[in-house]
Amino acid sequence: MLRVSGWLYEAGRFRGGTVAVEGGVVVEVSHRQTAQAAAKGLILPAFTNAHTHAGDAVVREEVKGTLEQLVAPPRGLKHRVLSAAKDEDVIAAIRAYLEDMVHTGTTRFWDFREMGLRGVRQLYAATLGLPVRPLVFGRPAGMTYEADEVRALLRACDGIGLSSLLDWNAADAAKMAKAAHAAGKMVALHASERVREDIDEVLDLKPDLVVHMTQATAADLARVRDADVPVVMCPRSNAFFGKIVDVPGLARSGVRLLLGTDNAMINAPSMLRELDFAWKVAQLRGGVEPHVLLDAALRGRKGLSEPDDAAVAPGDPADLIVLDVPGGRPTFGGVFRSVETDISLVSAGGRTWLRNHGGLVELASPAHPPRGPRSRRPRRAGRRRSAT
Repeated sequence: MLRVSGWLYEAGRFRGGTVAVEGGVVVEVSHRQTAQAAAKGLILPAFTNAHTHAGDAVVREEVKGTLEQLVAPPRGLKHRVLSAAKDEDVIAAIRAYLEDMVHTGTTRFWDFREMGLRGVRQLYAATLGLPVRPLVFGRPAGMTYEADEVRALLRACDGIGLSSLLDWNAADAAKMAKAAHAAGKMVALHASERVREDIDEVLDLKPDLVVHMTQATAADLARVRDADVPVVMCPRSNAFFGKIVDVPGLARSGVRLLLGTDNAMINAPSMLRELDFAWKVAQLRGGVEPHVLLDAALRGRKGLSEPDDAAVAPGDPADLIVLDVPGGRPTFGGVFRSVETDISLVSAGGRTWLRNHGGLVELASPAHPPRGPRSRRPRRAGRRRSAT
């Protein structure tokens, strides 16, 4: 049995406590600290990265240009690169990206996959053997509705993920949303990222999730809140494209907020970096209660429809991290200032990594023999450096 001790994050505050893990499951949570622990610090559920484009990791060059030039379908840079890339190169790039994700404390991610069924297959191939749990939102390879292709996509993934409705024929978007709901699958889309979009057209699709809303009005956000549709904010990506998300405005609206790192060709998948940037951007508009940001990074670990309980509880999968926060005692400011090397333990999928002087080292288990300190891997096809 493995124990971690220090401070538990519960209901927006920190409490002393200890968590015991066995067989990849949390078996005990107490509010007493113990000296007999594998790691000590702030104990958090592993992060959920609620918006990614993992396939973008295959774009290796330094990126520059407008939102339309880089990501808008069908001729944006990423779409041209993805169309030309070999499957093995895309898979290798995604896998390296996901390995970084795990080692920076994230075990769940929600991905918008381009390239139709081919893109979905690439993503699933990249996840094999990794302790990550994706929600995959596919879309047709072209920018039109083809009934057979959409049915095949919905058999293969968790739902439909659309770019802005500005990119799609309205009737085709409506057919895809209807097909997803009929199949018991989800609908997610980008909304009001470049420009403000008609909120009625967005909500007519009955989305389960919308991303960005940087150009939305207070009235738009109120409509989204009343429809009980969660909103994912991606501050670093928005800033790269010249849009500063109004974090306090989103918080005041009462929408259910989540946090994501967005395009892999722009941002590393570190939720700690996203939290730090969100905290700073929030100050431009007066700031927010800090628990708002941490809660946004932790929501979604049980899916879109489950309660937003960020507390570690007995019976949960032991997907958690221990953060050696600066100063030794957790404060929200200390959390937001933390960097990846402050993560002293990662537990995910029944596997555990502990930090030593050389980096994160995986503990031995019957299924996974011990491995040495994690070091920067040699460049592989698809391996890239983040532009931020």
